[in-house]
Amino acid sequence: MELSQTPKQALFNEEKLAELHQIAGGNKDFLKKIAQTYLVQFEDKFPDLKRAVRDEDHVQVEQLAHLLKGASYSVGLDQTAEEFHTLERAGEAGESTGLEPVLETIEQQMGRFTMEWDAHFNHTG
Repeated sequence: MELSQTPKQALFNEEKLAELHQIAGGNKDFLKKIAQTYLVQFEDKFPDLKRAVRDEDHVQVEQLAHLLKGASYSVGLDQTAEEFHTLERAGEAGESTGLEPVLETIEQQMGRFTMEWDAHFNHTG
């Protein structure tokens, strides 16, 4: 797991954020909607993923982790996407052990999401 840690623990892929900023053309409401859409999807699916991990439902783990991985990449959360990829691979392989720390890491990163997203798009420069 140490391999995915960066020196400054950047939560977002700066290139992806710059791309989203360009697409939005300075429309903060559009950027807020992107974040809200991601959060709604996360809040809807993550409890199901945790339950699937607990119940050792490998098919569900693989499917939900895949969905959330793609959503995470789309908002520049590359590290979080990598954590979901770890869960997806575990689901594919029928693995059930050692997944709790991955879920905890995702929850910690999501705790930072809104604050850092807002900080990035509300700074002037």
